[in-house]
Amino acid sequence: MTTLSRLAAVHGAFWIADRWYRIWWYVWPASLGLLICGWIYVDKPGLDGAQESVLRGDWAKPMTNAPAIPVRNSPLLANWPQRLHDDVITCFSNASDIVPPVDACSRLLAVGDIANPQRSAAYNQRGFLQRIKRPAASLEDFDMALRITPDAPIVLTNRAFIYLTRNQNDAALADLNKAIERLPPAATARAHFLRGVAYKQLVDYGKAVAELDEAQKIEPNIPDHLIIRGEIELARKNYDTAMSDFDEFVRRAPRDPRGPIGRATVLEATGRTQDAIAALDAALAIDPANPRALSLRERMRARPTTADQARGRDNSPPK
Repeated sequence: MTTLSRLAAVHGAFWIADRWYRIWWYVWPASLGLLICGWIYVDKPGLDGAQESVLRGDWAKPMTNAPAIPVRNSPLLANWPQRLHDDVITCFSNASDIVPPVDACSRLLAVGDIANPQRSAAYNQRGFLQRIKRPAASLEDFDMALRITPDAPIVLTNRAFIYLTRNQNDAALADLNKAIERLPPAATARAHFLRGVAYKQLVDYGKAVAELDEAQKIEPNIPDHLIIRGEIELARKNYDTAMSDFDEFVRRAPRDPRGPIGRATVLEATGRTQDAIAALDAALAIDPANPRALSLRERMRARPTTADQARGRDNSPPK
């Protein structure tokens, strides 16, 4: 598997599976915005138009004409110089891998008079924003953050993700073990999930399944463990179990192409090539540019059609 395809696969699992990841970088800033507005409301008799916009949740978008809003009592956002307010909001309020938030984080890091906790947070955020398109730069940022705040569990987990995309599984496990030790048990789902991915890549399937089950126990509404577990069962040639996991994933995440792709891999392994191609067609109806589905379908279509004539349906999982 190429670095790019491995990066795409781990990222897809990482982002969809990990609600804490999304809460930390998206819902949490919105909640902070509401708290900020509450403080403003207490301090002042009324709200002007810009502050009402913040209260509605529009604060996640850069506001060029809005008055500065004081940032208080946050371990990430407190104690920044007031003149940096706009860049702080832009850097920390958007989890997309696009240029404006990255540039805002870079401007913050170029300032000489910010405290170490804030500098570490800015490095971590910039690394997070660059994790897909610029993983090498992302890794450098996480390293810098950990030099300032050693063993910070969120940064360790973020860095482990980069290690996993590079197949540096032992390094990823070292970071994830530290992160799990330092996080509250209820906040470890993401780290357990990634530890399961690491063990899968190390072909230690027993430990991988145990980690995935632990992540699912902590975050039962996240279906992504089903994809990784289905791939493990497929590797073990437990085709019925693998198909059951992929079917359940499709039921719980019908707009995610990885479910039909997983089904296709089981169908192909059990000799049902034409059914597998139909499953890939379903995946491409969801995501027409999905590189894995396109590659698998092209390979299957190139096979002789007589392959299906010898398929044994008695031992094949249901459609």
